[in-house]
Amino acid sequence: MTDAREVRALLDDRPNLEPALESLLETDEAHETWTFDDTGLDSGTFGELVSEGVVEKVDGEYRLADPDAVERALAGEVGTEAGGAGVSLSLPSVEIDRRVAGALAGALVLVFAFRVLAFDAIFRGGRVVLSGNDPYYYLYWTEELSRQSNGILDLSALTAGSFGLLKGEPLLVAVLWVVTELAGGIEQAPLVLAWYPVVAGVLSGVFVYLFATGLTDDRRVGIASVVMLAVMPVLAYRSALGYPDHHAFDYVWLAMTAAAAVRLVRTPATRAAVTRGRTAAWAAVMGVAIAGQLLAWDAGPLLLFPFVLYVPLAGLVAVDRGDSPTLTLAPLGAGFAVAGLLIGGVHLALDWQTTVVASAPLFLLAGTAGVAAVGEAIRRVDELPVSRARALAAVEAVGVLVVFGLLSTVLSTYGDRLFGELGRIGTRQGIVEGNSLFAADTFGWLFLFGLLLFLGIPYMGWALVRATRGEERHGWLLAGVYAWFFLVLATFQMRFAGELSHFLAVFAGLGFVHVAERVDLARAPMPFREAQPVRGDGGDREPAFELPAPRDAVALLFLFLLVSGLSIAQAPVKANQITTDDRSYQTAVWIDGYAEQEGLTYPENYVFTPWGENRMYNYFVSGESESYGYAFENYQAFAASARPDVWYERLRDRVGFVVFVRSGGDEATIYNRLTGAFGSRYKEYNGSGHYRAVHITESHQVHQLVPGANVTGRLTDASDPSANATVYLQTQNDISGYTNPYVRRAFTDDDGRYHVRVAYPGEYEVILPDSNATTTVTVPESSVENGERVDAGTLDTTDASGTTSGNQSRLGRPTYQVNPS
Repeated sequence: MTDAREVRALLDDRPNLEPALESLLETDEAHETWTFDDTGLDSGTFGELVSEGVVEKVDGEYRLADPDAVERALAGEVGTEAGGAGVSLSLPSVEIDRRVAGALAGALVLVFAFRVLAFDAIFRGGRVVLSGNDPYYYLYWTEELSRQSNGILDLSALTAGSFGLLKGEPLLVAVLWVVTELAGGIEQAPLVLAWYPVVAGVLSGVFVYLFATGLTDDRRVGIASVVMLAVMPVLAYRSALGYPDHHAFDYVWLAMTAAAAVRLVRTPATRAAVTRGRTAAWAAVMGVAIAGQLLAWDAGPLLLFPFVLYVPLAGLVAVDRGDSPTLTLAPLGAGFAVAGLLIGGVHLALDWQTTVVASAPLFLLAGTAGVAAVGEAIRRVDELPVSRARALAAVEAVGVLVVFGLLSTVLSTYGDRLFGELGRIGTRQGIVEGNSLFAADTFGWLFLFGLLLFLGIPYMGWALVRATRGEERHGWLLAGVYAWFFLVLATFQMRFAGELSHFLAVFAGLGFVHVAERVDLARAPMPFREAQPVRGDGGDREPAFELPAPRDAVALLFLFLLVSGLSIAQAPVKANQITTDDRSYQTAVWIDGYAEQEGLTYPENYVFTPWGENRMYNYFVSGESESYGYAFENYQAFAASARPDVWYERLRDRVGFVVFVRSGGDEATIYNRLTGAFGSRYKEYNGSGHYRAVHITESHQVHQLVPGANVTGRLTDASDPSANATVYLQTQNDISGYTNPYVRRAFTDDDGRYHVRVAYPGEYEVILPDSNATTTVTVPESSVENGERVDAGTLDTTDASGTTSGNQSRLGRPTYQVNPS
């Protein structure tokens, strides 16, 4: 076979032969003829290339029949040739297998379907209600960029000091802002943010397919991997409609980085033009992906840590096999170099991310160069007291100690950031995602992955075993390192379960195809074949992908449901768990309407809530959803305190409304006093005159902070008990259909005077319990809102009985009741 078109046709049918031909090009350039042992190929692959005429036998040895034809075929240059000079005059041809394209499209549709399970919870009455708490942070900044800028050509907003994400997630918000502007402006921001995770999820599926096929050379494994990715519960909410956290954006760059890297490590740099071109292309893709990863999240360097583990291990593998560490690691080094140039340029131009984050690719490049240089030097030494692999391992161990020493001294700025981030792993208390994936009280491994975790883990282990033998060691080593690294991280914090899922999906997909082969429902996946079979009748080669017969299709579906049924059942559960509770949303809408009616502006309309919903409330009421820090630091202590008036002084200039989720309790806390009796005297505990209930539902209660009216009065000074007496003020409230007596208690001084603050306007009855004396006083709305003094006049105590309890029965019970009307 000496025609480039014929070689290309062979590769289209058998894409797994490309790495073998690329390797043979390097061997053919180095030797005029060579033996089978020089190739490093398995006998099945080599025999097929000989039988197809790509390799020819000469004087007992071998050579490529036409190296130029092979090179053009690998480059896709298979058009008309001019003058026999081997110069291609046509553009590269691209052929698409319709069956593969259709299957991949179907798998991506499945990814889409499992990302929109909570559609009704996101779109409510013409409004977009995002899930969770943090998404409103990104919505706030997307809208803020739209307000600050004059369109997408105005980049000043992305560099302004007021852009709070310069050192956090600048690329994510910048992309969301650009799409928002293209979609029609700030009004479209909620819609853009709602759909972005779904788009990111589908893109991640594409890169997972590229990663799987680049690793296994099996398109069936690629399709199966995307299907497994689709049904994983952890991604049903991490990249779900209406959950625009930064995670979904990070997953795209992570999967893109891995897809490019696995091709780079399986295609060592050679002198062949086609290999150089292919390496340059994937290095560019990897560089863009790494730069995007670092610009998308300030903790992005953590997602590059698998390379820190892979590079020294790959150097050991290369030296052990007698390969050149330089040629082995050069493609990755090229990717790091591209990433360094890109993120360095953005960092200098826009001041995005810290220098520590922006320098990560350069540190990786330096480490890669160091391993390659040391490995190359050891490889060229004639005699060593130990094996070359052990010698390199010893040098690498010393290098690790030196690096840690430098990070602690000379490069302390970088070291402090690195050690600080590593120290946070496993220490985030009070947040669910900070728990271990295998915590006994959460069963995260079961609810986030179902049984797919146990399908994938054995093949993750097999990948590391495969990395110690065979011809494609580096690809399996990289994939195994990625998967096991994120499994370890998820063991400490389940927030990394999403990153793990992308690699677990590939190994679960490989496992599914392998199990299907073991029960005679499919051909063996490529990695499990020693030789690539052809049809015995001399016909066409076995197709890369084919639809199963109807009976086999039913059996495959049953097998799929068996291994993923629990995941499929859990996916909608997880997707709906993070959606905003309708009662909380309706409460936020009510506060918004009330605040607008009263003409309240920020911070008068700031809503004080548990931190997990704080951004949602404040976005709908004031739009100020940048931070939940104040609620995180103060709300729990406030609700558990027994000193409501002291807390009022702390909150008065910062808080407009307080929201409680009603659950009941007997302790003398602010929470129980306000939810149990609307701030009235409660079970012998004093109430408060600063928290006015304005909205009550079966589940929620809203109080507005008010100065309260200062009601003052005096008793007549006829003998006792005008001095040091107890006086009660009482009114009846009707709030949202709930009625309750509001009672405040005051004590008179030696002159018979008393004063007490009340939070509600209306007519109050002034009662002296051990007397028949009563009077009334009307408290106007303005007095409550402005903290004004209201004179209750003089209460005549001349009819005081002294020993009877004439007015005790007039005091209302401090418990709420539903108004029957």
